[in-house]
Amino acid sequence: MPSMVIAEKDKTQDWCRQVLNSVTGYMGAEGGSYHSTRTKDIRNYQIYNGQLSQGDYSYITEQYGLTYPARLVNYPIITPKIDLLVGEEIRRPLDMKVTTINKSAVIRKHDHKVSLMMRELLSDFHNEMKETMSFDILGEGPTPMPIPEDIETYMKYNYREMIEETAQDGLEYVVNRYNLKDVFKEGFRDLLVTGKEFYKISVNNGDPYARRVDPRNIVYDDSFHSDYLDDASWVGEERWLSINEINDEYKDGLTTDDLLELDKMRNLYLGGDMDGYNSSFEWVDVAHGREARIRTVSCEWKSLRAIKFKLSDNKYDPSRPFRKMVKDTYKKRKGEKIETKWVDDIWEATLIGGKILTNARRRDNQVRSVDDPGRTPLSYVGCIKGNTTGSSSSLVDLLDNIQMLYNIVVYQIELAMARSGGKAVVYDVSQLPTNVGMDMQQVLYHLKTDGIIPINSKDEGNQMQSFNQFQQIDFTLSQSVQQLINLKVMLEEMAGQISGVTRQREGAVGQYEYVGNVQRSVVQSATITESWFYSHGECKQRVMERLCNLMKVSWAGGKKAGMILGDGAYKFLNVMPDIALQDFGIYVGDSGKDDSMKQVVQQLAQSALQAGTIDMLGVIKVLRSDTMTEAEKVLEQAMTEMQKQQQQASEQQMMAQQAAAEAEQAKFQAEAQLKQMDNEAKLQVAQISAESRLEVAKIQAEANRDIHDTKERNEMDKKAADYYIDRKNREEENKKEQDQQEKAKGAGTTADDLRRAVEKL
Repeated sequence: MPSMVIAEKDKTQDWCRQVLNSVTGYMGAEGGSYHSTRTKDIRNYQIYNGQLSQGDYSYITEQYGLTYPARLVNYPIITPKIDLLVGEEIRRPLDMKVTTINKSAVIRKHDHKVSLMMRELLSDFHNEMKETMSFDILGEGPTPMPIPEDIETYMKYNYREMIEETAQDGLEYVVNRYNLKDVFKEGFRDLLVTGKEFYKISVNNGDPYARRVDPRNIVYDDSFHSDYLDDASWVGEERWLSINEINDEYKDGLTTDDLLELDKMRNLYLGGDMDGYNSSFEWVDVAHGREARIRTVSCEWKSLRAIKFKLSDNKYDPSRPFRKMVKDTYKKRKGEKIETKWVDDIWEATLIGGKILTNARRRDNQVRSVDDPGRTPLSYVGCIKGNTTGSSSSLVDLLDNIQMLYNIVVYQIELAMARSGGKAVVYDVSQLPTNVGMDMQQVLYHLKTDGIIPINSKDEGNQMQSFNQFQQIDFTLSQSVQQLINLKVMLEEMAGQISGVTRQREGAVGQYEYVGNVQRSVVQSATITESWFYSHGECKQRVMERLCNLMKVSWAGGKKAGMILGDGAYKFLNVMPDIALQDFGIYVGDSGKDDSMKQVVQQLAQSALQAGTIDMLGVIKVLRSDTMTEAEKVLEQAMTEMQKQQQQASEQQMMAQQAAAEAEQAKFQAEAQLKQMDNEAKLQVAQISAESRLEVAKIQAEANRDIHDTKERNEMDKKAADYYIDRKNREEENKKEQDQQEKAKGAGTTADDLRRAVEKL
């Protein structure tokens, strides 16, 4: 490899061609690590596809140089296990969550959390001010969001910024637009077959795009400290493309001379015309009766780029001087301070047919972190399972020897079946009864039809034969076949134990197996194979994160689009330019755990349907949901809606009961009012009667009182008259008596006499 620490002016077309020559030389080196690894991967895919190499079994089929009455064919036991795991991967949901992770976004989220806590602390004071003084301290702006019950939990799990929602929608658009689930399915199969899966992240039609890379066609400089391709310094990929495919992918970088050269390659044929292209390395393939295929080698590598800064003094903070970026060719002047920083610089180039060099340039759309702009990864993402242990291994590698033994055992069973037949007789042809004119055909005829073999027991000279040479040989199926069948079953069980995909997991359950034992076997099997799903999940997370961060570059000017969701709904995508100012992190849920929890949620939905807390439409939505999170939200929403409906029905029932009670109460009140009116009428009649009686009694009493008073007055008047008359009479008598006394005593009447007279009166 040429030097990577060179000036920008030295990074020319020749420099890129030197890098490509180094990569293609490594690819074409016989006996190298890439050659041996590629051969192994090709063989693994042949085994997966059911292709058999007869040379691997020649020590069994060609022992004596003669043809055996049996064929050695492939009976795949690896393919169903891989297909089962791939099917489980297809069934697992792709649950992802986008979040911003740059420093400014973290500060914004922390400020929002503080504001919610302050609002919660001041809520009582705010309500008191609003009630007592009718004054809202928050003003007349937009209505703030309600304060959640648990702010810590809300900020940890539920809070989403608008930019995060937009990035989430953008990632879902890419997944649906370019069918990434199918791409990940192919990648997972690569991982199981070869132990490696790779993807190339690029921009296609202005959108982030992920393409599956065949692990048989990629070479890289990996790190022994990681199972992933993140730290690779260079990656090379070779592909056999048709002329039309090359034109479609590289037409923007091809000149007229390049297109004419491609037409020349198209018209090549086997023979002398190939020497100019396949002298040292095979670049053109015209075999197999099809159009020419051109080897296209693309390479990416990390170079170093010098960034120069001119430093100026900062009088406010001398420890942090001002930095101004200048050109790489800037000449330092006297007294100036120049600081040089080296950053990653990704370059790429493509060599077509060994002759055409295109796209030899600094790679566009280099994704850099807002907080760490000095680092940028390659556009290739991948996983090499077992790389930290020294060499990668796949599921096919683990089961390869068992597959060979399995084919040999089945071959031996077929060979034993070919040898098998009925019982046979050893017949000495010298004992043919020729004296009666019988030949071998007639003897076999009587043997078949009559069950009798006629012989002549005397030879010439009429001597008795002392030994019977007729013997019986048994050619029926031998007992070794049963042993071979037992060995075949043992190999199937061993393949399940090594791979983790047991027969119980494949659905082959014995008649007398307990349900608990089957469930434990399935759980243990899933635990063994979970490492494959974990590696694939980590690779998917890296792809998603790279795609999401590539939005910052490809959609820096904004993006408007629409997408059709899995349930037939339509959703708009509106991406604003501020997406370029963030760093995004992707959380991809544990698909195995999410799938099992989704099944539990579906069971709970059915139980809720039976309990009446959810309707049939809600259950259908739960069953149609793709992820556990979606199923959970659908179930929660359906249960909430059912609770509202039940509450409304309960309120309506209560209102109906209340109306019925009010009607009954009104009826009762009407009857009571009628009774009260009747009672009041009776009471009034009785009262009037009583008042009449009282009035009559009162009148009678007054009349009696008047009569009594009249009588008393009359009596009093009579008494008064009598008293007056009596008094007058006494006065007259007293006067007469007094006159007499005066006359008698004369003028000498004393006071005593006067007092006595008064007392007497």
